Order: sequence, then structure tokens, then C-alpha cells
Amino acid sequence: MMELLKELFRYRRYKASQGKLIRKLTMAGVWVLFATAAWKCTHMDFTWVARWQGLVDDGATTFATIFTYSMAGAILLFGLWFGYRLVQWVTFADFLISVEGEMAKVSWPSRGELRSATFVVLTLFFLLAAVLRVFDLFFVAIFKFIGVV
Repeated sequence: MMELLKELFRYRRYKASQGKLIRKLTMAGVWVLFATAAWKCTHMDFTWVARWQGLVDDGATTFATIFTYSMAGAILLFGLWFGYRLVQWVTFADFLISVEGEMAKVSWPSRGELRSATFVVLTLFFLLAAVLRVFDLFFVAIFKFIGVV
């Protein structure tokens, strides 16, 4: 954890030419998370902070609005910086680089193979659902005949 905290305050980029795509996507994901948190912050009621400061009525509303958007801006700015620095952290960057390298080795199915595999899975799913329904009806009939249900 201390290594990550130290990394947040460095400016160097670690292996900038490797794992570009996965690092950019990870950084974008972190940014989306923090942007969502900042957006949610703008919908919170912070008038309690204003009242805690001793303000009332219009002063409380104005202070709460300024406080709300200041918090949202701070969350957003921290998130942008954190996302950028996270993908430069040596341990995490090496992991992302190796993930991108492994994903390049994957043999992805063709469109035809994907369609046929999807058809097989869906067919078996519906067949299994039908068999389970037949068993359910059978056991309900038996339980009704016995008088349990």
C-alpha cells in the first residue's frame, strides 16, 4: 500500500510503450467510477454541513451548493489523477502488460463457430428446461395423488 501511495506522487511513466490498450481501458474504467461518484455527490444534500457551520436559510443553501460542487470537483480531480497514476504503478502495470500479452495469444472463435456454439448452448438450455418442467409436473401429479399437496 505504501508503494502505491509513493507512486501517486511521482511523475514518471513506467514502460510507456507496453500494454497501451489495456492500460488506457483500465484508466478509463477508473475515471468512469470516479466520475459516477462525483455525479452522485452532486445529488446529495449537504445542508447539514451548512447548519453545522451555523448558517441558516439562504446562506445554508448557498454554502451547501458550493460545498456539494466543490466535493464533486475534488472527487473528479482526484479520480483523474488516481486513474492515471494507478496504471503507472510498477506492480499493476506489469500485471496489465502481461494480461495484454496473454490476450494476444487467445484464439478467438470465428463468427460461424460462435453462432453454432451459441445455438448448441441455447438448445440444450431449453431442452433441459423442458425436461425439468416434465419432472415437475410428474412429481406434482404424484403428490396430488398421494394427498401431500
